[in-house]
Amino acid sequence: MNGRVMQEPGYGNAELFKQSFREEAKEILTELETTLLELNESHGDTELVGRIFRALHTIKGSGAMFGFERLAAFTHNLETAFDLVRSGRLEPTSELIDLTLSALDQIAAMLEEDAAGATRVDFAACNRILASVQQLAGIQASGETVGTKSEQVPVEAAGSSELNAETRKWRVHFAPGPDLMRFGANPLLLLRELRQLGDCAARAVMDAVPPLGDLDPERCYVQWEIELTTSAGQEAIRDVFIFVEDTCELRIEPASGGSSKAAEAGPPCEADLAARALEEKRGPSPGRRSSDKPDHASSLRVPAAKLDQFVDLVGELVTMQARLSELAVRRDDPEVTAVSEEIERLTAALRESSMNIRMMPIKGTFEKFRRLVHDLARDLQKNVELTIEGADTELDKTVIEQLGDPLMHLIRNSMDHGIEPPEVRAAQGKPSVANIRLSARHAGASVLVSVSDDGRGIDSAAVRRRAVERGLLPVDAELSESQIFALIFQPGFSTAKQVTDVSGRGVGMDVVRQRVENLRGTVEIASKAGQGTSVTLRLPLTMAIIDGLLVAVDNACFVLPLATTLECIELTRDDIAQANGKHIANVRGQIVPYIRLREHFGFQSSPPPLIEQIMLVETTEGRFGFVVDQVLGNCQTVIKSLGRSYRHVETVSGATILGNGTVALILDPERMIKNPVRASKRLPAQSEQKTPRLRGKNGCRK
Repeated sequence: MNGRVMQEPGYGNAELFKQSFREEAKEILTELETTLLELNESHGDTELVGRIFRALHTIKGSGAMFGFERLAAFTHNLETAFDLVRSGRLEPTSELIDLTLSALDQIAAMLEEDAAGATRVDFAACNRILASVQQLAGIQASGETVGTKSEQVPVEAAGSSELNAETRKWRVHFAPGPDLMRFGANPLLLLRELRQLGDCAARAVMDAVPPLGDLDPERCYVQWEIELTTSAGQEAIRDVFIFVEDTCELRIEPASGGSSKAAEAGPPCEADLAARALEEKRGPSPGRRSSDKPDHASSLRVPAAKLDQFVDLVGELVTMQARLSELAVRRDDPEVTAVSEEIERLTAALRESSMNIRMMPIKGTFEKFRRLVHDLARDLQKNVELTIEGADTELDKTVIEQLGDPLMHLIRNSMDHGIEPPEVRAAQGKPSVANIRLSARHAGASVLVSVSDDGRGIDSAAVRRRAVERGLLPVDAELSESQIFALIFQPGFSTAKQVTDVSGRGVGMDVVRQRVENLRGTVEIASKAGQGTSVTLRLPLTMAIIDGLLVAVDNACFVLPLATTLECIELTRDDIAQANGKHIANVRGQIVPYIRLREHFGFQSSPPPLIEQIMLVETTEGRFGFVVDQVLGNCQTVIKSLGRSYRHVETVSGATILGNGTVALILDPERMIKNPVRASKRLPAQSEQKTPRLRGKNGCRK
């Protein structure tokens, strides 16, 4: 449906359908990009070729139907080229694949056309791409253009790639369903696409059109009888109606009366039989509906804003349920307590369900980087293969949305700094094809996302020298290897001898650290000289509601994330005396430093006279303790932002409302220990030891 028709009365949902097409087309483009890169590794895979052809046909057909005429015309040339590949008349060379990948970038830009037709498409680039594709495939352009003269996107002449093929005459009966136009389809655009297959003569049947007073402007009453002379087979004709076949009456039959090369339509030719056999083997094309219609209610596309609003409401419900539970305890009324417990059960189930709805597999994010690795390998003249593991691992959609930039910087650094040139790898006895591995896996309440390579590794001595040169370290500073690697995340830090288009400015790793910390995550680096580097991001499963441990200092309450909390131990006056005033505790022979929250937040009151509690937490720097007055127990914590005025407060990741209506700050253990660690320059050696993970609702242990 073109833009002009869609603005007319009766098409109020047109923009909604166009937006739905944009979203589906973007998903197809992502899958298409992945398939093209797979084909680049195995040029003879006919299954991949078929998937590419059907995806291009899907984008072209639905684009024409929803008014994206430039997109349809542009994609038609690519579809023709891969039709030749599918029939074995054109080789799927790396050059063709690179051109198609470049074309996908332009198609993505065409998807963003607004109602006025404004677009950021580089039509000069489109011309160059199509000219190269046509030259490569031996396709002759008709000279027809789409859009203004300045845009000049050539359209391939109808049937030009099939000039030497036998043509046949077909009779097509097309009776649209009464609701076809209500779903955003335009039958006239379907007929226009049909004309691209060959000589087409259509006769409109108006018998079902009612009197003017009974006419429904959103209903289609017209049927068409069509005679089509084309070299395309029956399946190609049926593909034109791929998106409306289950809502219309469609018959495609050979017509008697001959063709340009055949006196009359006989039995199906060998090409048709082969095409049918291939289609039966591969199954229905994308968008094709079989006679057994699927359950369309099995999935539902929901705007992200509505989902966020739903989760916010669930968070409010969790808060109110906590207040109700506290009220039930104070009232000591069995009936109120029973109601409170039932609501608590239902709220917990609703919370779990809402969190699962927000969870998405990380596969889509991972697959986008195949293109990045492909392009960088070509530009840097390196042979690199991307391996993906754990693509089905699920994360909160908010985390996934913010994960793209950190992973991009890590991959760019691996490609530029980590992976050696082919001749260097050969001299070292390494495989000529380097490997970058993207992986994800669950680890308790966190997800570990790793980027690793088999390159040269990190030169810790070079990092240390660079840090001393920049004044980040004294010459005689004693640092562990992990602490030296952590210097890479300093703003502007780089060991590159020259700046390239890919990296070397010292910006990427700083961005990685900032983004991951904003997600309440951590970054760990492991590297061995000559063997490679692995960077692991530890990320929370969700950003909306977390399980926390509620603690109290004086009259204030704080929440520590339960996922990082190991155990609770007592701190007596004797323990403090034995430490000679230093903030350290002996935990089963392990020396653990701690921070007093009373001192950290400036409370003026005195601590409990006999016993305080130390909450032990696990961080990337080792085990640390936080001294509190008492532990109140577990709680479901709805995270609320503190607002712009408190963005500079790094030690607090948010706040939550407790059952009694008061506010408790959610502490960020990683950031709280950052400054003390940097000041000490050296962490306790025992921090690498492992402590048994003990969790109880209220209990602490000595």
